[in-house]
Amino acid sequence: MMYWKFTLIALPVLIALFIAIFVLVYTWQRRTMRGARPLLPLLFGLVIWLVGSTLEALAFDANTRLFWSNFQFIGVVMVPTAWFMFSLVFTDHAAVLTRTNLTLLLIMPLLTLILLWTSPWQQFFQVSKVLNTSGPNPYWDWVPGPGFWIHAAYSYSLTIAGVVILARAYQQSARLHRRQISVMLVGAVVPWIVNILFVVVRVSPFDYTAISFLITGTAVAWGIFKVGLVEITPVIRKRVIDEMQDGVLVLDEHDRILEANPAVLQMAQVSADVIGQHMSQISDRWPELRQRFQHLTSGQEEVTLAFPDGEKRHYQISISPLLDKNDHLSGRVVMVHEITQLKQTETSLMVAKEAAEAASRAKSTFLATMSHELRTPLAAIIGYSELIQERSEAFGYEKIVPHLKQIGTAAQGLNFLIGNILDLSKIEAERMDINISDFSVSDLVAEVVNSVQPQMTKNGNVLELDLAPHLGLMQTDRTKLRQILLNLLGNATKFTYEGTVLLAARQDHATGCILFTVRDSGEGISDQMMDKIFQPFVQADSSFTRVHGGSGLGLTISSRFCQMLGGTIEVESRLGEGATFLVKLPVQFPVTQQTEAANGRIAEAAPQ
Repeated sequence: MMYWKFTLIALPVLIALFIAIFVLVYTWQRRTMRGARPLLPLLFGLVIWLVGSTLEALAFDANTRLFWSNFQFIGVVMVPTAWFMFSLVFTDHAAVLTRTNLTLLLIMPLLTLILLWTSPWQQFFQVSKVLNTSGPNPYWDWVPGPGFWIHAAYSYSLTIAGVVILARAYQQSARLHRRQISVMLVGAVVPWIVNILFVVVRVSPFDYTAISFLITGTAVAWGIFKVGLVEITPVIRKRVIDEMQDGVLVLDEHDRILEANPAVLQMAQVSADVIGQHMSQISDRWPELRQRFQHLTSGQEEVTLAFPDGEKRHYQISISPLLDKNDHLSGRVVMVHEITQLKQTETSLMVAKEAAEAASRAKSTFLATMSHELRTPLAAIIGYSELIQERSEAFGYEKIVPHLKQIGTAAQGLNFLIGNILDLSKIEAERMDINISDFSVSDLVAEVVNSVQPQMTKNGNVLELDLAPHLGLMQTDRTKLRQILLNLLGNATKFTYEGTVLLAARQDHATGCILFTVRDSGEGISDQMMDKIFQPFVQADSSFTRVHGGSGLGLTISSRFCQMLGGTIEVESRLGEGATFLVKLPVQFPVTQQTEAANGRIAEAAPQ
């Protein structure tokens, strides 16, 4: 018959059991958090140990008490093993726990349980075990056998190994994490001391080792769930910081090295044994570097370092402060990013850019020179063709007059093309002059209309005007504005057949600008070409060039002129629905030093 009785000696064990169950359930509910799963076997073994201890303390007959005493040994052998495994996982050594190693690790606990439960027949684990009921609280008078001491040595070894693994993690961790690891170390050492006092010294007939191991489980759980201990210490440092290609250096307030990942050690060409040493161990080779960053707590700079092999490498160094909970400076984090290849690429690009600019200047010079050289014989061709045409008409040679007109037309077209090339070369060489004058906008529009009207008639187009009243005077480069409007209207009528071309002008008093609009009902511009039509030698469709001629410079020159005059040009179009160009120019030319520097001399012209 089983005999149960509650005594005060069972109270602390019972309280510890409830706490252990609570921590086990709490950890199970949060088992998806990093570090929680390796803790579960430790807590489960602790609960088994405390269940056996509690029921043993409540039982007063020898057989029941013996059963629960042997039952709690399931937890006794589990806890040191689970503690050792947790230490490995915590410090990122889980790879050691292979299937073979786990099997070897579990052989001794299983053998211990077998020896314990069969000890009445072989007495290898316990020589004798008798329940002493002389006092108010029964306890065991027992004599351990060789098997028990083997078990004790094995359990102590696993516990010590776990403590050593954590102690090494403590040494390799930054000061910010050491306080947390020290809590775990204390939690691990306390049950070890208590168990030695019970087993070896025999200070008490009652074993409080399970209660002391509860300190370990609670400390680890606190670290995981309340502080995020497992998530921010060696596991992350190993998997993230150590694998970073950028160098990471953590210094305390005295410039002692707390962390140094392999990348920064490789950059500095030093060994890994620098933790705890002064920063000078890394920077002695470059004293100017140490002086430069000695008192810098925040910033980013580029440095060039020379190495013994004669090679120079470029680095970007970023420094950030480390603050404690009182916002006091406790250290610095130094990030080192090598930019040698970036610098080499930058140098190559600069050389290529200078070469391209030199080639562009040579091209512009060549175009300007050739344009001038071509204009001299071309002027003679135009002049003599007109003279011969006049003489032929006077002397009655009517048959050759059409051919002479073709020569004149071709020469004039070539002269216009050369003029465009010369203008573009001057713009690119920043040698285009701006001649500022006051003139009537209405008079300029009338002049432009008279110039383009013959071409409009030739293609069967109708030119519509929409001019706001009282456009007044405008102060800008009259010649360049005239050329802008001629280019836009020329393009509009060139690519429109028997359609309508609109020229509109109005003042925008809010911005102090005049808006010129040129709209046609021609072929329009595709979406693919919208971003390219203002580039030199580009037309919306190359087939138009073959049919109508042209170099594709008109819109480029118009766009550059608009920029030079302080304005903008925009285009809206859909293929097959015509195109609309909007030119926006200030009424008063904005003379600034930047404009003068970018566009050459600005001359004042007489009012027109």
